[in-house]
Amino acid sequence: MGAIIKLTTKNVIALWFGEDTPIRQYKIRMNPKVWAMCERVSQDFKAPSGRLRQSDYRKSDKVAFATLVLEALEQQGDDVEKDMFDLAY
Repeated sequence: MGAIIKLTTKNVIALWFGEDTPIRQYKIRMNPKVWAMCERVSQDFKAPSGRLRQSDYRKSDKVAFATLVLEALEQQGDDVEKDMFDLAY
């Protein structure tokens, strides 16, 4: 069950900003709460560099985005962790 991602900055960046491949689509299906939170955060996210398009984001912009997603997931509570544990076993 390698498709359930660990909640790290690098993994959130890869999930949201990664190239669209069948493996990425599978990871999105296996991590619906993480993907939903990325969508929610992206609606209000303003890149620290001021760039408007995601394709122009700097690494620091992507890290800021992932940090916001992880903080939002943490505020959401144990639901995400419990769901991820249930899927793993």
